[in-house]
Amino acid sequence: MHLLNCGLPPETILALTFTNKAAKEMRDRIMQMVGYQTAKRLWMGTFHSIFGRILRNEAEKIGFTPDFTIYDTEDSKRALKSIIKEMMLDDKIYKTNLVLYKISEAKNNLITAQSYAQNKIYTSQDYYNHTPMISEIYRRYAIYCKRNNAMDFDDMLLYTNILFRDFPDVLTKYQNTFGYILVDEYQDTNFAQYLIINQLGATHKRVCVVGDDAQSIYSFRGANIKNILNFQKTYPEGKIFKLERNYRS
Repeated sequence: MHLLNCGLPPETILALTFTNKAAKEMRDRIMQMVGYQTAKRLWMGTFHSIFGRILRNEAEKIGFTPDFTIYDTEDSKRALKSIIKEMMLDDKIYKTNLVLYKISEAKNNLITAQSYAQNKIYTSQDYYNHTPMISEIYRRYAIYCKRNNAMDFDDMLLYTNILFRDFPDVLTKYQNTFGYILVDEYQDTNFAQYLIINQLGATHKRVCVVGDDAQSIYSFRGANIKNILNFQKTYPEGKIFKLERNYRS
């Protein structure tokens, strides 16, 4: 609200949060204060909705079309189940949930299907857990998704990083678009999200995050508490404001 009152164009503000519920509440509050026409110009929403929007704008650069499908968890499970069956693997060992978790973990650490096979940490873990074929399942799953013009939720972060890495002009374009970056629940960001935020804010360094290192709840999804603990190392000129009063109750 303060930035808008300062006269900044709404489309230069990027505001990110984690859940659809939080994004809706954030948008509704802003809308009540500044009106619908101004609020709709803000880049405000969940990580996946915002980066999905960017990926649709730039889809052809990374081998997709703008109308790509977004797979939910059940879509991914069905695809993996089919691949596991096709490979004639024991589904009691290669459990769909386990395979999906391993692939998700890899993507959140920006490990592609191609690089997974060369990653000794992941392949050693798989060998130790008697699931050495996860690398090949991941490779086939990536091909399956690409062939069907589809991304899963983790792909949306992975491909955004690939887009910014491989097309510096696209990164520059969005760096210039987003002059101010606001991130809610920063303690729950994973490596992929952390890197995207840092890349977008690299030139102007106008990044404001809100978080509580005692309330990280998504470590099972790859959330890295070090992102918030090391915030001042990343942004040495940053200032910390402690909100120690409970305004909710």
